[in-house]
Amino acid sequence: MANIRARFHLRVWFLLLGLGLTAATFFVFRSDERQIWKRYQREYREAHRQKLLEKRAEAAASRDETDLKKWSHLIEEAKDGDGQGIRQIYLPEAGIHDLCQTCHQAMENPLFQFAANPLTNHPVEILKQHKPGRFGCTLCHHGQGVGLTPRKAHGDEPNWPQPRVPRRYMQALCLGCHETPFQLAGAEKAEQGRRLFLDNGCYGCHDARALSGLPSKAHPLDGAGLKLESEAWLAQWIRDPPGIRPGTTMPSFRLEEQELRDLIAFVSARKELPQPLPPYAAEAASADIGKELFTKKGCIGCHGVERGDATASRLVPNLADAGLKLSGAWIRAWLEEPSAMNPETPMPKLTLTAEERRDLTAYLKSQQNPEVAALLAAAGAAASSGGGKGGQGDAEQGARVVQIMGCYGCHKLRGTEGLARPGLEVAEVAKKRLEELPFGNSTVAQTKWDWLSNKIRQPAVYQTEDMRLKMPDYRLADDEVESLTIFYLQNRAYDLPDGMLYRDPDRTGILARGQWLIDRHNCGACHQLDEGLLPRIDRFFELKSLVPPRLVGEGERVQPQWFFQYLSRPVVLRPWLEIRMPQFDWTYEERKGLVAYFTERLPAESRPAAAVPYVLLPVREDVSDESVAMGEYRVRTDKCVQCHPISLDGQLPEGIKLEDLSINLMLSKGRLRYEWIKNFLRNPDRYAGAGTKMPFVYYTPDGVPRIPEPEKWIEYSALYLMFMEQAPEAPKEDKIEDIRPGTDVDWTQY
Repeated sequence: MANIRARFHLRVWFLLLGLGLTAATFFVFRSDERQIWKRYQREYREAHRQKLLEKRAEAAASRDETDLKKWSHLIEEAKDGDGQGIRQIYLPEAGIHDLCQTCHQAMENPLFQFAANPLTNHPVEILKQHKPGRFGCTLCHHGQGVGLTPRKAHGDEPNWPQPRVPRRYMQALCLGCHETPFQLAGAEKAEQGRRLFLDNGCYGCHDARALSGLPSKAHPLDGAGLKLESEAWLAQWIRDPPGIRPGTTMPSFRLEEQELRDLIAFVSARKELPQPLPPYAAEAASADIGKELFTKKGCIGCHGVERGDATASRLVPNLADAGLKLSGAWIRAWLEEPSAMNPETPMPKLTLTAEERRDLTAYLKSQQNPEVAALLAAAGAAASSGGGKGGQGDAEQGARVVQIMGCYGCHKLRGTEGLARPGLEVAEVAKKRLEELPFGNSTVAQTKWDWLSNKIRQPAVYQTEDMRLKMPDYRLADDEVESLTIFYLQNRAYDLPDGMLYRDPDRTGILARGQWLIDRHNCGACHQLDEGLLPRIDRFFELKSLVPPRLVGEGERVQPQWFFQYLSRPVVLRPWLEIRMPQFDWTYEERKGLVAYFTERLPAESRPAAAVPYVLLPVREDVSDESVAMGEYRVRTDKCVQCHPISLDGQLPEGIKLEDLSINLMLSKGRLRYEWIKNFLRNPDRYAGAGTKMPFVYYTPDGVPRIPEPEKWIEYSALYLMFMEQAPEAPKEDKIEDIRPGTDVDWTQY
């Protein structure tokens, strides 16, 4: 049978095809060997082995047998490594499929702390709470995750919506799982952005989660026509706010000249106030007396009166130009009842007589800073000489400007209550894709973070002839722009299982709300809230006993029921002070929250002894008469009442220096916590601050007993203070100088 043979040309083609397949297979394997992730893995193994050898050599040199065994064992383990291969994290419930550790092999290896990427380890503190096996990598970094080249893995492709976020903006992604960056370790820049969002009043235009329902940032426009003294001031203020008041948070709007005139006409026509203004007779008032009152009554604690002076916060106005801006009748009505003029104001009601309000008004009317006056005069001269376009404003058109520019976001205005916020919600900005962002004709780099940072720095950068942008211009430093960009970039909750989202504990919410109230009402301007940080008002009083009391550790010091009542209706605690705790218009929930706030901000070891709202106090029936009598003996013998005058009518003993006085001891039982009294007697400096004049009676500053059985005497004294009904019989009077020789004595060495 004849052999069946293929034709010659078919055999040639078959041979060539075989050679081609062989070559292709060779190049595929060769290309696979050259893949970058394999190179990284080889480099990691070599570097890891070298570092282990160095560690073993160090252990051998120091003759540390334990370390020598450890490093030798790790070297043997490294020899038996798992070789090359793709490493993946797959979390289907979260839609995460990451191959990042294929290249980033040293992620959890502390030996690679100072190595360069991709062979550096991840910051250890972050990984303690964010295990890669539970959260993956792209949740916190973005990127594509499934790529095996840097470009693909980092999502640097036109079709990928979430490219890897640069390190400088990385904290933005914390807000996908965490509702707020408040007290969030590792998210300090995001927290700064949150604070800037509040301080600059961004919430007036943009809603943000966990920051909703806040009161208006600025005064209402209703009644502005009766409040403002001069249209010239108003015009210059709208044109250039920092030119009038350096440091103000009022931004600059890009208005046409006619829009400006219309807006002035509208604001000047708003003369609706909740109550009529009382008559004001300037001739009967004394600006000099008012100037003294401005300091004595504590106004100086919040407000500056020199142009450019810092105030308690950026939301507190500088009053250097108050006389050029405000009408006298409005000032006097404002001092009488601020909340009647503006129910949302943080300004409290001061304890002032009618005469004091009159004199303070005269002083504020005298504040007519020459630089501001010159600015107004120059602007008026330019307008009258034709330097500015003439014409009258139209109030109806001004109302349209208010609506278009979103003025009602910060300034409450009747009739605008139902209008939407002027700007987008922060979460809406966060979820926009890159192609949805209007770059206009700008040359800004095509990334979301570049779009945001440039929008915040220079809002008009994307404006075109067809697209007018109304966001005003803020004067922000570079680090402030960066922090706000971080706050905006990813401030929306990820769609994840509940187990992967962080729910802030109740304590965080209490602290966040309390801190906002403290900041808004500028409590830190008069009271010391933290060790080493004196209040602003401290610089204006030579005698520190005339400064409002420090509130460091207040939650541990006072009974919560007393604290709540005091916040509701302040009573006189120190009759010698000119400054009085003002009446704040706090709601029930706000007062309750502040009491809890001062407890929660205590150190962890002090919180259990500062229960809220219930406090266990000693009961008189459980205490022997002898114990109370011994306490009375101690208080009388130590002459406590010479510095702590006990008075039921608020009168002070004669011949007492104000700087030597401290609070009435009769208030102890209703105001102070029993355990705090004992702690204070043990170590006055720790519980009242190093500046206290209270001597160390029972122990030295080093804790050495000064008298026999100090704990027993401390117990007796504290019990007596909790049950005292009348002033103890005073022993022979000594001059206070005999007990306390000189105001500058170092009582820590007593």
